[in-house]
Amino acid sequence: MSYIPHTAAERQAMLETIGATSLDDLFANLPAQLKCGPLPVPKGLGEMELEAEMRALGRKNRSTADLACFLGAGAYDHFIPPAVQELASRGELYTAYTPYQPEISQGVLQLMYEFQTMVAGLCGSEVANAGLYDGATALVEALRMAMRHTGRMKAVLLDGALHPNYIATAKTALRVLGVETEVHPPLGFRSDLVGLAAKARAAGEDLAGVAVGYPNFYGAIDELSGLAQSVQSTGGLLIAVGVPFAFGLLKPPGHMGVDIVCGEGQALGVPLQFGGPYLGYLASTKALVRRMPGRLVGKTTDVQGRACYTLTLQAREQHIRREKATSNICTNTALCAMMAHFYMSCLGKNGLQRAGELAVSKADLLRRELRTLSATSSSLIKAVPEYACFHEFVVETRVPASAVLQQLLTQGLLGGLDLGRYEPARKNQLLVCVTEKRSEAELQAYVETVARRSTR
Repeated sequence: MSYIPHTAAERQAMLETIGATSLDDLFANLPAQLKCGPLPVPKGLGEMELEAEMRALGRKNRSTADLACFLGAGAYDHFIPPAVQELASRGELYTAYTPYQPEISQGVLQLMYEFQTMVAGLCGSEVANAGLYDGATALVEALRMAMRHTGRMKAVLLDGALHPNYIATAKTALRVLGVETEVHPPLGFRSDLVGLAAKARAAGEDLAGVAVGYPNFYGAIDELSGLAQSVQSTGGLLIAVGVPFAFGLLKPPGHMGVDIVCGEGQALGVPLQFGGPYLGYLASTKALVRRMPGRLVGKTTDVQGRACYTLTLQAREQHIRREKATSNICTNTALCAMMAHFYMSCLGKNGLQRAGELAVSKADLLRRELRTLSATSSSLIKAVPEYACFHEFVVETRVPASAVLQQLLTQGLLGGLDLGRYEPARKNQLLVCVTEKRSEAELQAYVETVARRSTR
């Protein structure tokens, strides 16, 4: 409904009703320094002039449509088939609300069910929910899920090689519950699996679960089977936090005995779109299904034997009584989940594997070229640490990473993430990501730019 301002007569009538003679009387008790008087707002524009003004402002922005993106860290510039956006823009999906009434929501429910099935298969898990808000809150929900299942409400253990924002979110959310959140430091850029296992055993019956990156924040990958056995021997649960795009090529966490798999699903067909909305995902073993947060769509048959779908295994309190809810996640990013569904459907198992192979091979090519440059003192690259990774890796620079990024930007390259924003000691380190979209010409431009020592 359009906003209709009050007329002068209506405003005067309201003032008279409360015994005021002017609007200034309403603010008479405020200190003078807080009153700014009339705002210096320019005169309004007509619709045609306003559109021209907004287009002019928009042209000042530079996006991944204009720049080659080597940024990652949870938000990735992947190729998305045009069919994904076309299907997600259909009115019955784009405007659909909560499918509380299954008799009129079968199409949406079926897509959500199929999304769950695909995610569960990708993670090597037995069941997945219909999506959560984002990767950070998905980790929080996984930790709370572990706490509910084990009955251990005192402590959780986090891999220090998880995304710093995820760690901060988990600490914030669990602190109000009185839960001790310990962060175990990584070994350089690798997750310290031996140290995590030792701490899990030492914590014993106080520890609800351990969360580890796969791949971790620095792109490193590890075999998690041993850690899973160590954590589970104490009665706790192991949670793997990763980008599901990688699971099309890597061994799925569920196949290594991981109890819960969660993280950010943006890489599965959701555009970067200015930082969100994105898509949290969560999958687990079937034994944990009744502890699972968010929505879960089940499949059954009606009285005529036809396949049908409905929300299941949730009490109504999940949505209306916050204090009694299993989780206060009472909605999900269904439209983003549908984008992921369409993306996985378009690529299929082989397509997702091929996209992963392209990303890994191109990342390896850039990594080798930069490592060669590091032997030359005239380049900006000091070292490229050696560790097993997927398509993200760390580069050490001879000057602050921010200066290197600025030089790359002048050549139309978003060169990576300055790790100094999280740890001042890492101010000379870049996290570089290479997706299947990056061309050989863009990789070469990156190498040639950092080969020159000068920075502006």
